[in-house]
Amino acid sequence: MKLDFITVLLTVGTSTSLLFGSGNITNTFNSLGNAKEMMQTATAKNNELRASQQSAKNQAAIAEERYRNGCLILLYKGRLVAIAQGKPVYDPITKQPLPKGTVVCDGYGTSAILEPRDFDGDGKFQPVVASEAFTGNSQLIKQSLESNRRASYQ
Repeated sequence: MKLDFITVLLTVGTSTSLLFGSGNITNTFNSLGNAKEMMQTATAKNNELRASQQSAKNQAAIAEERYRNGCLILLYKGRLVAIAQGKPVYDPITKQPLPKGTVVCDGYGTSAILEPRDFDGDGKFQPVVASEAFTGNSQLIKQSLESNRRASYQ
């Protein structure tokens, strides 16, 4: 009998609290909802950062392989030229675009492959800078520059 009386007392007390303190309960539920939303946002940001970090590692490995394999370093009149996404690379003597499949790189850590694209909307496909990959390995870049300064391209 005591157990039943205590249960009834607790039930009445909880019901009274719910009836007269509904603002507090609403605030509590809202706070819980906000906390859940903040947790989901933080988790999504964390996942995005991890994916970005993995992508950067993958790109660095590709770029480093291109530098090690002797990519064509872009120079103009002896000065470094940055790779420009979607732009053709021309031979400075013949003024013709370099052929598709040429692997180019610059002195700043970016490498790319020339792939056919209609870069200027004229309906003609020319090899342009595509499939870029970046590395921050300054020692490898420096080594490539020193061993690969054989020609100037624009």
